[in-house]
Amino acid sequence: MNPFAAKNLNITISAVAIVVVLSGVYWYFFGGISTSATSLSETSAQGSGTGQIFLLTSEIANVSFDTSLLSDPRFAVLKDISTPIAPEPQGRTDPFAPI
Repeated sequence: MNPFAAKNLNITISAVAIVVVLSGVYWYFFGGISTSATSLSETSAQGSGTGQIFLLTSEIANVSFDTSLLSDPRFAVLKDISTPIAPEPQGRTDPFAPI
């Protein structure tokens, strides 16, 4: 095989790889906009502030929490095993000042 042809092949493969990587980076940072971001911007652009508050409260009203975990006996026997942190003496006010 001709050494110049191998060099040209390596340059071509490298150029294609660079183009693929750069297009992936561009798509990641500029191309992929999620639908939640667009719907949030559309919601914030609608109406006055009062309308937005009512919109948010209607969405929050449908949230429910399962509190049966709190009445579980396994939850009731849990103990706090945290270690208290002893206060440390404070250092110099200016650590870079000459001693």
